[in-house]
Amino acid sequence: MKAAYGFALLTLLLAVPLAPGVAETDDDATNAAVAQTVNGILSYSRWPAGTASSALTLCIVPPVKYAAQLTPDGSAFSGRSLKILTLPIDSPLLTSQCDAIYSGSTTAGQQTDLHQRLEGHAILTIGEQDDACALLNAFCLVITAQHTGFKLNLDTLSRSGVRVNPAVLQLAREKE
Repeated sequence: MKAAYGFALLTLLLAVPLAPGVAETDDDATNAAVAQTVNGILSYSRWPAGTASSALTLCIVPPVKYAAQLTPDGSAFSGRSLKILTLPIDSPLLTSQCDAIYSGSTTAGQQTDLHQRLEGHAILTIGEQDDACALLNAFCLVITAQHTGFKLNLDTLSRSGVRVNPAVLQLAREKE
């Protein structure tokens, strides 16, 4: 009996230090899946003629949970390199410096204000915490432990002026 108790205690002590590592691995995997999804969306998107700069600028609006791997890694999006900026949601630079905006936790009021400011600008919006796609983002990430996907708000996308490959649109439709 004492041996069983000692073995159980030893197993517990050995397992406890591993728990944070497992959680970090899960977070790393989720961050990687989010980065892959966002990079895929960006790579299949086309901005109107005259609005494209030499680099594609993705603006991150904190607080975000899964943006750790959204970094320029030499990836080219239709011949353009990726540039990352982090800006607050009330920054006037969002309309002049960003080709795409990745936002985290925002209120409906903040998102409505942002949507109004983006009117007339070719800017693609991607929401991290908008599962229902109700906060006026064009792409709404659906993040679970098993899968990272997205929903699509066609009205917001069409108003953005950014064109997305129909295969991506079909992919969003199939996942609904």
